[in-house]
Amino acid sequence: MGAKIEEIGKLIRKERNNLGLTQEELGQKVGVGKAQISKIENGQGSRISTLKKVLDTLNLTATVELNAAATGINKKLIEYVVANISEFAKKYDLTIREASNYLNLHKGLSFLEQHYDAEHLLSIDDSVEDLARVCYNNGGGLR
Repeated sequence: MGAKIEEIGKLIRKERNNLGLTQEELGQKVGVGKAQISKIENGQGSRISTLKKVLDTLNLTATVELNAAATGINKKLIEYVVANISEFAKKYDLTIREASNYLNLHKGLSFLEQHYDAEHLLSIDDSVEDLARVCYNNGGGLR
């Protein structure tokens, strides 16, 4: 079973204290600063390689389980957004990158994410029309 980053941080702090090490001393052993050790212990993130060095130095092991629910990734939403970007690009004769940048700049992508539950029930053409309208209302020049 995987652990949350915050739980791993608490485990690291507890073991560091058990060994009588300061954050600065542990940081020196690992090759990072005191501030980085503090961030790790508070669950504020770190590179996986740094976290592994800290765990190895303290002779600890931990696993982190990543899944779509934990990371907030919705595969169907991603597929839907990609399809809309592609259709938007075709309709307005843009590259995928240009369409993506335009939709992001003029709040089209956030609109799709916020209103996915309703928008994905529409035809792709209607959805692209809604995107164009939202972007136009947010300063976009395409209609």
